[in-house]
Amino acid sequence: MCGITVAVALAGRSSYNNAKDAATDDLDASGDGKKRKLTNGLSSQLDQQLTNLENQLVSSLDAINHRGPDAQGTWISPDGNIGLGSCRLAINGLGPGGDQPFSNKDGTIHAVVNGELYDHHQIREEMINRTGYHFQGQSDSEIVVALYEYYGVSFLSRLRGEFALCIHDSKKQRLLAARDRSGIKPLFWTIHHGRLLLASEAKALLPFGWRPEWDVRSIIDRGWLTEERTIFKGLRKIRPGHYITCLSLEHISEGQYWDHDYPDKTRTEEEMIEGVRAKMLDAVRVRLQADVPVGIHLSGGIDSAVVAGMAKHLLDKGEVKLGSSGSHHLRCFSIAFDKGSGFDESVIAQNTADFLGVDIQKTHMHEANIAANFEEAVWFDEQPHDELGFEYLRIPDFGWPANDLSEPTRFEKGQEAEKVKAERFKTWTGHNGATVPPQYSSDIPAFAYAMAMPHMALSRWTSCFGNLSPQITMIENIDERIRHLMRTKWHPLHGAQYVWNKTALPNLLLTNLGDRTEMSHSVEGRLPFLDHHLMEYVNNLPPSMKIRYDPETDILTEKWILRQASRPFITEELYTRKKHPYSAPSIYPLGGPMHKLMSKLITEENVEALGFVDWSRTKDLVERAFSTQDQVALRSAFGIAQWVVLGQRFGIPKAEKPAW
Repeated sequence: MCGITVAVALAGRSSYNNAKDAATDDLDASGDGKKRKLTNGLSSQLDQQLTNLENQLVSSLDAINHRGPDAQGTWISPDGNIGLGSCRLAINGLGPGGDQPFSNKDGTIHAVVNGELYDHHQIREEMINRTGYHFQGQSDSEIVVALYEYYGVSFLSRLRGEFALCIHDSKKQRLLAARDRSGIKPLFWTIHHGRLLLASEAKALLPFGWRPEWDVRSIIDRGWLTEERTIFKGLRKIRPGHYITCLSLEHISEGQYWDHDYPDKTRTEEEMIEGVRAKMLDAVRVRLQADVPVGIHLSGGIDSAVVAGMAKHLLDKGEVKLGSSGSHHLRCFSIAFDKGSGFDESVIAQNTADFLGVDIQKTHMHEANIAANFEEAVWFDEQPHDELGFEYLRIPDFGWPANDLSEPTRFEKGQEAEKVKAERFKTWTGHNGATVPPQYSSDIPAFAYAMAMPHMALSRWTSCFGNLSPQITMIENIDERIRHLMRTKWHPLHGAQYVWNKTALPNLLLTNLGDRTEMSHSVEGRLPFLDHHLMEYVNNLPPSMKIRYDPETDILTEKWILRQASRPFITEELYTRKKHPYSAPSIYPLGGPMHKLMSKLITEENVEALGFVDWSRTKDLVERAFSTQDQVALRSAFGIAQWVVLGQRFGIPKAEKPAW
């Protein structure tokens, strides 16, 4: 686990190469004496270029040192055109043999890897037996070089885990950068002054001279949440399951090595339950292995309880040891909110811990804590965070004809769900609904309407971007080949899952609630539910295994097959508990810490400095949010406050109407 940064001087833009060409031109007319003078000057220029790049790489790593405080390392190509950097959080193979960048025996391949790769012991043994590869340490990440050297780009399909990586291959003159299948680990890229820059976080690009500007269109249409764009102009994300290559310092292209599919396979109900249980147990097992202590997040929901319950089961059976301690003693960690807030799940988490017989450490988060950490959290997240399915009811589940949901009941429940969707949309945004052309209506999943921007008074000049719809932006981000499958083959529930996996999951939840939060504290997070073996198995299950209708109680049960597969490992309380999102309180008193913070951040000067928010229609926002507990106003205030923090911390200039 680490932070990575990469700089590539693109063809025709390297100051060293330009100087070398000029020296060669002069050489023809100047004779031998001039040759020695120019060569010495050229060598001096190269030395300076190498020194400058080294300093930039080190400063870049310092900016994200929280991602890897244990070691730093850099590699620069002899011509100064390529630079790789890594700051390491040592998890496996704690010795210096795990320090990065990694290289092969003849020094033609160099790599930096952020993340955790599982089954690396088996892969290591396979590569030693097959190729005689000499590993320099015990780090899981080192298998990347061995696999790439043997398999080429197709090595990506052999990786299991969460990762972002960059490889430079001098023989093929290829730079390859890739991201894991779900987008758990981040990797950003941009082209700045003739250089291709890549990094784990945007702030790591600042030492290279990159300066962020607001991408106002992306902010309005939520492109930063649904595709490769970010909130910063010209800064892109590598998509989950994708890679980019730069050939001969020139040609940049994108490829895809993995995607979701939903082919229903006929099996018995019991086979499917056992299959989910086996895949889940294996996903938990590999993630308990480390050379440092391992703990488990525990909320009041079923997901974290399943992980904790299965981990305890594996430890009790002696099938795995827990991290570096090698013990069977499991520790869980949880957050508690004020008892009267309506959001505290610590009692349920304690019940789960008691049931499993494990220790639990609870940290109480109250309003003052949240206010005190608000600005720093925004800085680490580098984007705002909004709190975010009715798809099962849209058409019958032909993949499981034995389900008990009759057509009249399905239609009735679907109509009820549509009403709930509309009410939630109004609560979220402050208006009645998105205007979506009818040709898009069947493509856009219900949850997409919850992703509309909370009502924000945009500056009038932003209308120059046209009539933008976050929902249409989202669905047009999906490849037309996939949209055809969504319309003609996949059940709407699976279509909704696909869109979710490509948009909100990697661009919001795995970013703000996952990688950025964890790595800001130098903590590695591991996500068993996103193990690709488990995902591929679950994708093959019919919708009625995921949401099940009970005619006796007239209830639709979400995560039905997970409840069945995990029943031996969780409490009856959680087995029967209705799905509930884990979130913080959304009501804060007048005059309290959050009210004071919002009043400090949302001022005329700060809002005007953004350039894309109209102060005249925003100035009473904080008053409405806290005096009347207006939820739309409160969410809007939180959003604008985050834009203000990002603008100030990054030094972003005021957005202006484009000159075109």
